[in-house]
Amino acid sequence: MMKKFFHKIGLSLLILFLILILGSAIIYAQDYQTYYKNGYEYFLQGKYEMAEQYYKRAIELNPDFENAHYWLGKVYKQTDDYGQAIEQWKEVLRINPRNQYAFQNLTGSFKSTSRVQSDKANDYLNEGIEIIGNPEEYLFRVSAPSVDSLLSSLPYFKRAAGMEPDLLESFYWIGETYRVLGEKSTWQFTNLAIENYKRVIDIEETANPISFEHPSPYWRSYVQLTKIYSSLGLKDKEENLWLQLEKAKSLPYKQVLERKGYFGFDFPSRIEVSFKDGDKIENWIYSEKDITFAVINGEVEGEKEKEPEQSEIETKIEESIPEEKDN
Repeated sequence: MMKKFFHKIGLSLLILFLILILGSAIIYAQDYQTYYKNGYEYFLQGKYEMAEQYYKRAIELNPDFENAHYWLGKVYKQTDDYGQAIEQWKEVLRINPRNQYAFQNLTGSFKSTSRVQSDKANDYLNEGIEIIGNPEEYLFRVSAPSVDSLLSSLPYFKRAAGMEPDLLESFYWIGETYRVLGEKSTWQFTNLAIENYKRVIDIEETANPISFEHPSPYWRSYVQLTKIYSSLGLKDKEENLWLQLEKAKSLPYKQVLERKGYFGFDFPSRIEVSFKDGDKIENWIYSEKDITFAVINGEVEGEKEKEPEQSEIETKIEESIPEEKDN
C-alpha cells in the first residue's frame, strides 16, 4: 500500500512539474509576443520611443525574435539613427538570411559618395578601394573588411560604373565586394556578385574579342566565378565557364599560331601592345614555356629572340675592349 501511495505522489509531482513548465513557456511566448505587438501599435502611432522600448523588451525575452529586430531597425530608420538600424538588420539576416526586406534595407542604407567631388570615374573607383583597404591583401585573408566598410564602398564603385559603363574594374570590384559580403552576411549578396562578374566578362568579350591582359579584372572574374560555382556544388556551370573562356580567348591564338606551325599554345600569360608607323605590334608572352611571339597587325612574325641578360652584356663589352700594349 505504501509503495502505491508513493508512486501516486511521484506521478502527481511529475504532472505538476510538467504543467508548470508548459505554463511558463506559454506565459513566456505570450509575454514577448505581447511586447512586440504593443511596440508595433506604438510604431503605427508614430510614438517611436515607446515602440523602441517594447521591441527591446521583446528581444531581451527572445534574442532570436526576427520580427522584433526588423521593426526595431525600422524605428531607428524613422529617427535617422542609421547606425543602429543597420545593426538590427544584420541581426535579422543572421537569424534568417532569406529575409528580403532586411536585405533591401541594409543595402539601401549606404548611398553616399560625398567623399569625392569629381567628374572622373577612376576617382570614385579609387575611393571605393581606399575604403575597403588593400584589396590585394584581403582577398586572400580571413580578416576581410567589416560589413559596414564593404557596404560603404559600393556606392563609389557603382558611381564609377555609371560614369563609365565599360570600366571593367568598377564592375569587378562591385562583384568582389558582394562576394565577401556573401561570405560575411547572407548568400543574397553572392547572387549580385555573380551578376557583376558576368558583366565584366560580357564587356571584355564584346569589346576585345582577341587580346586581353592576364591577370586582369576579366581573368579574375572568371576565377572568382568558378570558385563560387564550385562552393555551391554547381560543377556543370564551373566546367561550362572554363569552356567559354577557352572558346572566347584561346581559340584565336591557337588558330593563328598553328597556321605558322606552332602547336600547343592557347592564350598568352601576358600581352604587350605598342604602335609604330600605324602598325599594331604585340608581344605574346608565354611565361611557362619561356617563349615570346612577335605579332604585327594580328600576323605572327615568329619567335622573338631573347634579350641577353645584363651579365652577358657586360661580359661581351669587356671582351670587346682591346688590351693595351706596352710601347
